[in-house]
Amino acid sequence: MEAAKKTLILYAEDDHDDFESVKEALEQLSPDYYLHQAKNGTEVLSYFNDVNAKMPCLIVLDLNMPVMNGKEALMWLKEQAAYKKIPVMIFTTSSREDDVKLCQKYGCTFFRKPTLYRDLLHVVQTMMQMCDRNKQSNLTIN
Repeated sequence: MEAAKKTLILYAEDDHDDFESVKEALEQLSPDYYLHQAKNGTEVLSYFNDVNAKMPCLIVLDLNMPVMNGKEALMWLKEQAAYKKIPVMIFTTSSREDDVKLCQKYGCTFFRKPTLYRDLLHVVQTMMQMCDRNKQSNLTIN
């Protein structure tokens, strides 16, 4: 299936290996999703400034990125009327309580990056479920 017809997940991740691991797990679980990489929070903002950009069903943010980190990107997204209802997953190595509380404040899902591949598959399944719930809620609004 070509990328334009797939369900889009926007993943802000500066580590190429972490991005590729999630991409491979997603491809293993379903051919219906496309993972688009933003390498930092600024690239997330740029993505949404592109008038031709497809709306993602989910935004996945790493917290520790250069230029603009995931926390700053999360706050910007939740301040924008057009994007604040897109579900967000924080996917990070951090286990700081402040990071978990920030995620709770903005109503997003928080996962620590796992070390085992089977645990990564579980997180990616959760991403797909979040997308499916978002698509279903958009169907009922329209």
